[in-house]
Amino acid sequence: MPQLVTDIISTDKAVANSEKRLSICLRSNGFSFSVVSTDDTLLTFGVVQSQQPLSASQLAQQVIQTLGEHDAVLDYKEMRLVIPSMHFVWIPAHLYDPSHNRQYLATVAPVDHEANICRSYSKSLDSYIVFTAPADIVTAFKIAIPGVDIICQHAVLADALPVSTYRNHPAILLHLRDNVADIEAFYNGRLLLSASYPALNNDELLYHAINVMKQLHLETPDMELAICGMVDRDIYSHLQHFFPNVTLFTGKPFTYLNPDFQTLHTYKHTLVLS
Repeated sequence: MPQLVTDIISTDKAVANSEKRLSICLRSNGFSFSVVSTDDTLLTFGVVQSQQPLSASQLAQQVIQTLGEHDAVLDYKEMRLVIPSMHFVWIPAHLYDPSHNRQYLATVAPVDHEANICRSYSKSLDSYIVFTAPADIVTAFKIAIPGVDIICQHAVLADALPVSTYRNHPAILLHLRDNVADIEAFYNGRLLLSASYPALNNDELLYHAINVMKQLHLETPDMELAICGMVDRDIYSHLQHFFPNVTLFTGKPFTYLNPDFQTLHTYKHTLVLS
């Protein structure tokens, strides 16, 4: 197994597995995860990074090994694996037919015959997102963690931003990850756009954010730009020059018992803390 760097914070609070929610998010060089109780107490948070690439089976094995240090049996109430995807499409729940998943995706991008197609549900939008996911990753984790749900990052982001944020004024949620910008744009209580764009530098990021704002006619004084993920001071300052209301999006509030959680920059880990 390649050498790993782990950073894990946990609490000793005794909570039955039936009252826990597990979220795992894959990263280019490892994964992050959280275990939260059903009363929204953060029990465990961790980031595991590898100095060398991990195969799908090695990644799943490392997740099991890391979680096994805290729980011998993974039978939580909810278990989800967030897999970033560049190919996806939203379908309203009342129109959704699972037998048409491949046809849905074909409307937005060519679909390889062997592509692994998944779907996840957004409660706030009452819609399904159909997306592609690496077959080796899905297979490895379905075997390693029976019952795990495969979730698209856009489903997490769409549900993360409270509807009250965009009910009466425009809002854009911008999530940054490895050279990619995930963007959700909202107005009048509706999702207007959900997309992922390559963003190799600040100029490309700024271009996509401004383009979305102008194309959707969201350029109003009360428009809010909420940003999360791999955000640093330079990116934040850069965006402030072009957007009137820029905020760091910290995700759903939670309680904690271990004071070490105070050092956690929650905006960097929206996908496992929302």
